[in-house]
Parts: sequence; structure tokens; C-alpha cells
Amino acid sequence: MRINLNPTLLLPKNYAHLACFLSFFLCATAFTACVGQNSQTAISEEHQDDIQVILADDWEFYWNALLTPEELPQNPASEKVSLQDWTNFAASNAESLPAFGYATYRTTVTLPKERPHVSLYIPSIYAASKTWINGRLVSEIGKVGKTRAETLHRRFSQIIPLNTSDTRFEIVIQVANFYHHKGGIDKPLIIDNSQKLQNQKSKRIIADMTYMGSLSFIGVFFLLFFLLYWNKDKAVLYFAVLCLSLVYMSLSDRYAPFAEIFESISWIFLTKVEYISLFLAGLSSSLFFYTIFVKFVPKTYKKIIIYGFLILCTLTTFLPAPHFTRFVMPFLILMVINILYVFYIIIRALTSQRHESILMMTSMVLASLIFFSHIFIFLGESSNIIVYVNFGYIIVFLLLSMLLMTRFADSFHALEKAKVTAQAQQQEIATKSEELSNVNIELKENVRQLKNYNAELNSFNHIVSHDLKAPLVAMHSLVSFMEEELDLETNTEAATHFESLKGRISKMYALINGMLEYSKIARGKKTKETFSIQKLLEEIVLTLNPENLHEIHIPKEDIQIHTSKVELEHVLLNLISNAIKHCDKEKAIITISHTKIADMFTFSIRDNGPGIDAKYHSKIFDMFYQLKKGNIEESTGIGLTIVKKIVSGNKGKITIDSEAGNGTTITFTWKV
Repeated sequence: MRINLNPTLLLPKNYAHLACFLSFFLCATAFTACVGQNSQTAISEEHQDDIQVILADDWEFYWNALLTPEELPQNPASEKVSLQDWTNFAASNAESLPAFGYATYRTTVTLPKERPHVSLYIPSIYAASKTWINGRLVSEIGKVGKTRAETLHRRFSQIIPLNTSDTRFEIVIQVANFYHHKGGIDKPLIIDNSQKLQNQKSKRIIADMTYMGSLSFIGVFFLLFFLLYWNKDKAVLYFAVLCLSLVYMSLSDRYAPFAEIFESISWIFLTKVEYISLFLAGLSSSLFFYTIFVKFVPKTYKKIIIYGFLILCTLTTFLPAPHFTRFVMPFLILMVINILYVFYIIIRALTSQRHESILMMTSMVLASLIFFSHIFIFLGESSNIIVYVNFGYIIVFLLLSMLLMTRFADSFHALEKAKVTAQAQQQEIATKSEELSNVNIELKENVRQLKNYNAELNSFNHIVSHDLKAPLVAMHSLVSFMEEELDLETNTEAATHFESLKGRISKMYALINGMLEYSKIARGKKTKETFSIQKLLEEIVLTLNPENLHEIHIPKEDIQIHTSKVELEHVLLNLISNAIKHCDKEKAIITISHTKIADMFTFSIRDNGPGIDAKYHSKIFDMFYQLKKGNIEESTGIGLTIVKKIVSGNKGKITIDSEAGNGTTITFTWKV
């Protein structure tokens, strides 16, 4: 399925226009409500037959007594109380009353004979209750008992019509509380025009159903949207959970449908579920905010929020009544701090020109204005205002819904752009693949030619070794025959020339062998094996010093090494033989040492020879370079070149430390 969106609707400037329009509309609605309230107040003043009595004071109070109107004393109690949490009352021993307990209230009110039809409004209280008016039982909310087992807690508000023929009303109420930390009747009862009370109730129901229906639709829509279509954005899930949690909390708090459906269900259980839904709403709203502004909020914020709400939910689940009912205040304090932090982060986001922050700030400001207006200004002033307040909340959630949809649209555009980029990259990859295929064909051809060249080089090396070495052997034989035919004992000068000629032939023969060996090292394949360095050195010493004419020290520690034995043997044999060959002492003293660090070996060969001047250190490894002793060339100049090439091939380095007359130390490293 392809979704076509109009990009112009998602521009940041349109967010500000829409937010301003909604703000203006809400302010105009609130102003209309206020004007309507003033007009209604003026009309009420014109109708003198309207009556309203607030029953907040002058109540008789009988603690730990469930008395019917017949059982109450004829004479009223001398001390009377106001309707508030009875833990504020003092017992006979001057201590505050406990939250758990039961009591009976009584008051008497007189109304004028000429009055409209009136009713008694009983607010929802944290207790089961039973009400009599003029000795007649008119209301029973839950079941009142003297123990928790006998009491069935329920919490509803009721409107009780009063007899139009009576002017004096005795109101008796029994209450019992065994679940909340607040006990008794904590809100005043009201006697007012029946039509007015019914209108207020109807408007509240309509407002609540509109509010809860809208949030239910929004919550279910985004939950299904997350589960079925777009699970990449966790903000969608958090927003859906927030809406559904608020719906359940409002429904349970105002109407408690599950208590009506399941008549014997525990009210403590229902209250815990209601509290957990409240905490879940706070958690999901915080995580929603965190997901929107994740670039501006540290990760510790998420951990603090999750752990804080988990602690509240855990304590609410496992703590008995009334302790878990005290967690609403810590939750509200946590949310106030959280909201202040949210405003701070949104302001930071605004400075960064994040378009999400405009909708978020608008939603937060509107929600705060509506909430505080609801609590501190309009509450109880008008039956109509609850409609506008709930409508304002719906606008806030619609703004947040718009924020989520813009995030989805941005992600969708990003995916479309990524798709185009991927297609371009795929085309580019196809082109590169074709080029690579051509390169592979060329490479295979080059490899084939290289193999042919190597075969030709091997053939050339064989020809060189045979065709060049054969004449040299013949020349050496001819010189030897000439020496035998001629009398050289009397002609010493001729003998000297013949010896020089034979030396030149031998030198040429050695040069050819050295070049062939260098070629083999450059093209040879390495075969690695594990062997003992000490045994290898013993074999080399036995080969070079069979008669023990020289003093050669090798390490006593036996170390195993896994490498090419032929190459390492060639390097050590060459260096040790050079130390013996170039020694200017009667006895050569050579010390060999080795160390290992990780996969790197270090070998050192130190001798007592004549040493090498520092100016030759960088030259002795060059091909054909020879150190001379007088006018006699001592070597072909290829041996150390081969040594350096072998060491470099094993990822090592070779260095020389020597001064003229102080011996020589050659060190090389060898990686395995």
C-alpha cells in the first residue's frame, strides 16, 4: 500500500499557524463559557424561588457506632463536626481517630414551604455508606459493616429527591472505611434544584463520554497503528498506552463499571488497578516525551523515570490498605518536577529550531492552562464548563496525535528518500560489479601471463646456470692443464697470474650461484614447521666449527618456534659464517642469544672481530657491495642481501651495532 502525503502540510511554519488557531479557539470558548456563567448567575438572581443549601457543618458524629434513626438519642450531641476526613477529629483520649473504622452522622435542615422541587446530592466518598431521610432508608452505597469482612466498599455519587410536602429533614448517614487513609465523609452534601442537579449530571456524563470515547478511539488507533504498521517509533506505543490508561482511570474513578458488573469484587483490588493505571499514564507520558526529545534528554532520565514508577507500582501491588493509598501525593510531586523539566527541555529544543517542540510546547501550555483553570477557577462554578474543559483536553491529545503523524510523515519521507538512494546505489553497484567482472577477467589473464613468465624465468635460470657455469668450469680446467704443462717453478710471475685467473673464475662462479640463490628466495614458497632453536644452532655450529677452533656460545634455554626452518637456518648460517670468516683474531668468539615477546623473536649474533665502521652500516646489505681487506675482495656481496630479504619477508628488521676495532653485533627480529 502506498501513501501519498502533501509535504506542504508538514512544514514547520504551518505548525505555528495551527497551534495559534487552536489556542485562539480555546480561549474564545473559555471566554464564552465565562460570559455564559455570568449571564446564568444574573438569571439565577432573578429567580428567587431557586434554593441551594450546602450541608458542610453542624453534623452530629458518633464514632464506632452504626446507629439507625430510631437508635439515635433524642437530644442532639453537644459537639458537632464539619464534613472532613475523620482522622482530623480527636477521640476521647485526645488522639486522632484512625483511618479504619465506622461512624454515624446526623444533621437536620429546614427548608421553606414555598420552593421548587429539590434533591439531596451525595458526593462520592472513601467509604461505604447508608443514608436515611426522615427515618426512611433512601440510599445504600456498598455494604456498611463493623469489620472489613462485613464491609463491601463502593464509591458513587447519588441524587436523592426530597419530599415536596416536608419542610424539616433529618439526614442520618452510616459510613464504614477499611481501605483508604482518608476516612468518613470529606465533601459537603448539597440540597439544590432537582432539575439543575439532573442537568449537571447529564452534562457531566456527556462530557465524560465524549472525553473517554475520543481518547479511546485515539488510543486504540495508535495501538493498532504501532502493532500492524509502524513499530519503529516507540513514541506511538507510549502515546497509545497513555490514552488508554487515562480512559480506564477516568472510567473507574467516576463510574466504576466493574464494581457494577461484578458485585462481589474487591474494591481494594479495583483501587490498586486504578492507581497502577494512573502511574502507567505518568510513565508512558514521560517515555513519550523522552522518545520525542531523545537528543536533548540524558539517558539517566529514562532510567530514573522507569525505576521511580516501577517502585510505585510494586509498592501499590504488594502493600496492604491503607498504605498504598498514600502514593498519590508522591506521584503528583514527581509529575510536577517532571513537568518542569519537560518545559526546560522543550525550551532548549525551541532554540534548536526543532519543529516537534512547537507542537509539544503548545500542547503542554494548553494542557496546563486547562488543568489549572479546571481545578482553581471553573470547578463547581458552572455545569457547562466541564464540557469545554474536556473538549480542551481532547484538543491537546489531537495536537499530540498530529505530532506523531508528522513524525511518521518525516520517517516516511526519509524512507522514500532512502529508497531512491538505495536504487541509485544498486545501479551503481551493478555498474561497479560489471567493471569488477572485467577487472577479474584481466586479472586472470595477468595471472596466466605471470605463470608463463615464471616458467620462462625458471627456464632462463636453468639456462644461465648451465650455459654460464659450464664455460667457467672449462676455463678452470684449461688453466689447471696449462699450469701442469708449463714450468711455473722458475717463472713465479706467471704462476701468480695463473692463480689470479683461477680466483677470478671462482669468483664469477660464486656470483652466478649467489644470483640464482637470490632468485630462488624471491620466488620460493614457505613451508612452516615447529622445531627447536637450540638443536638448529647446534647443527649450525657443528657444520661451521667441526674442529672447535672457535668459541661459539649458544643459549641453554630451548625454545620451540613455528616458522620456515630453511629460511631461519640460512640466515643464522650466513651471519655466523661471516663472523668466523672476517675475524682477525686467532680464535673467533661468537655469542648467540634470543628472546621472545608475544609472537616476535629477537636474535643477536655478537663477535670479537675487527668491527665495521659506522659509515658502512647502511651499505653492507646492498647487493654486490663488498668490504675490502687491502686489495683482495673478500666476498661476492650477495650473502647479506639475501639475509635482509629473508628477514623482511618474515616481517622482521635487521640492524648492526659495531665500531671499528670493537667487534660487531647483528640483531634481527622474526615474526611467527
